[in-house]
Amino acid sequence: MDKLVAFFKNVWFKRAVALLSWGYTALMLWIAWLNFGYFFEFDNPTPLFVLYLFVNISALGLFIYTRKQMFTKINAYILPPIIFTIVIFGFGNWYMIAPPLVVMIVLFFVNNSNETLKTVLGTMYLLMYVVGVVGYIGVQMFMGDFTFFTGVDLTKRDPGYEKISETGEYRLVRYINDTTERKTMSYYVEYTGDDTEIPLGFCKKVFGCKFVHTATYQDRSEDLVEWSTQKIDGVKTDVLLVEGSLRENPYLIKTDDDDDSSSSSSSKPTSPLISSSRPTSDSLPEETSETTETSETAENAE
Repeated sequence: MDKLVAFFKNVWFKRAVALLSWGYTALMLWIAWLNFGYFFEFDNPTPLFVLYLFVNISALGLFIYTRKQMFTKINAYILPPIIFTIVIFGFGNWYMIAPPLVVMIVLFFVNNSNETLKTVLGTMYLLMYVVGVVGYIGVQMFMGDFTFFTGVDLTKRDPGYEKISETGEYRLVRYINDTTERKTMSYYVEYTGDDTEIPLGFCKKVFGCKFVHTATYQDRSEDLVEWSTQKIDGVKTDVLLVEGSLRENPYLIKTDDDDDSSSSSSSKPTSPLISSSRPTSDSLPEETSETTETSETAENAE
C-alpha cells in the first residue's frame, strides 16, 4: 500500500498525467469547432450526455490531482477562452455547455498558481464572459439569430427534409423562414464528405454550405428542388432540377481562382450546364520547347 501511495505521489507521474490532461483541452477545441460549423443529430441523447458528463468529471479529477503541476496551471488559463467559444456557438444547449463550464471554473480556482496572476486573468475572463453573453443576447433580441457564422439559422432547418444525391457526395436540405412579411423555403447543398460521426450521434457539416433556391412557402410536402444526373466528359455528375429547370451543382461551379489557374488550358468542348474546373496542360510541352529554343538562340548569339 505504501508503494502504491508513493507511486501516485511521484512528481514525474503527476507531470505525465498533467500532460495527458491536455487531451481534454483538445476535446474542448473539437467540440467548439463542431458547435461552430455543424448540425447535431443524436440517436439517443441521454446516454451521450451521461458519457459526456463522465468525461468532464474524470478530467476534473485529473486536474485537481495535478493542480500543482505547470502543465495544469497553463491549462487553467487556456481553457476559459476555449469554453467561451462553446458558450457562444452553442448558446442555449446547456447540456453541452454546463459540464465544461463547471470544470473550467473549479480548475481556475484550485490550480496552485500565482494569486496575483489569477486575480488579473480572472477579472479579464469574467468581463469577457459577461460582455460576450450580454452582447450575444442583445444582438439576438434586436437583429435575430447569428447567421454569419454558418450562413444559415440552424433553428429553422426542416428536420424532415433531406435528400442525398445519387453519388452520395452531396445533401440537399431546406430551411423554413417565417417572417412578418412572408413565409419562405430556402434550399441549400451540403458536402457529405465533411460530416463527422460521434458516439451515439452524427454531426453534419453546415459551414460553407451552398445556397440553391428560395421560394414562397405553400406546403411542407411541396418539393421544388430535386437531384438529377448528367454525364460531363463521360463522368456522371450530380446536378439539380429546380422547378423544372436544370441547374449546376453549386459545389462544382468554377470560381475566379479556377479561371485564372486554367487560363492556359486546352479548349476542349464541355457541357453548357457545368464548367469543368480541372485545368489541362496540353500546351505546356510546346511552350517549354519554345522557351528552350529561345534560350539556345540567345546563347549562340553571345
